[in-house]
Amino acid sequence: MIRTPTISTFLLGLAGLGTPGNLECGPTSVDLGVVSQGRVVTFDRNCQNTGTRELVVQTIRTGCTCLSAKFDKSRLGPGERGRLRMQLETDPLADKIEFAVEVPYKSKEASTEVLSVTADVHPSVVAIPEYLDMGDFRRNGAHQFLVVDTTGRAFGVRQISTARSEVDVHWAPVELVRMGEKWEPSTRGGAVTGYQVTVLIKPGSTRHSLSDEIQIDLVHDLQKSLRVRIVGYSP
Repeated sequence: MIRTPTISTFLLGLAGLGTPGNLECGPTSVDLGVVSQGRVVTFDRNCQNTGTRELVVQTIRTGCTCLSAKFDKSRLGPGERGRLRMQLETDPLADKIEFAVEVPYKSKEASTEVLSVTADVHPSVVAIPEYLDMGDFRRNGAHQFLVVDTTGRAFGVRQISTARSEVDVHWAPVELVRMGEKWEPSTRGGAVTGYQVTVLIKPGSTRHSLSDEIQIDLVHDLQKSLRVRIVGYSP
């Protein structure tokens, strides 16, 4: 006797086929905007299994060791949501960055949800000017530049050293005010306290060209150091 499949058996078969689990984490582009160098940024994405089968999240990969990512669940049932937490350490970074976050998962088939994380990383403590051209360093004598935290955060200078020991460096705290796009010392009390750094060629130097780099070690809750290039020429 040949049995004819019932409607209920047919429906159960369709249910068994189901659509594979599909992981969706919203917009695939994550723009963190301008971030102060040294800051640790933590951010989340809510993800959902939009399929009708369970999916299993595999080991997440990122484009940089400075970027970590962790899912709060290893399995998501149909329609279930989970949280993808990411953390970016900006201390070793500079300028505009872009890293991928790959979230592989398995359901009926293996697939991967890919996100792109972008940021514009800037040091908050800067030198003004960014590098120092001493010109004819024997004729022009001492040169100065300012060190300031552009966010107004308090900081200190632990020490200043030079890469090639071609110059002498002295520094002192100074009150600063912002005039438009410029920071200038103030004799009447400034909005923030920065440092004025004085650079002189070492006595007895017979060099005709000058090329050195100053390392400024900071006492700062985010930024550890700052480097300033020094150049000059004397006929």
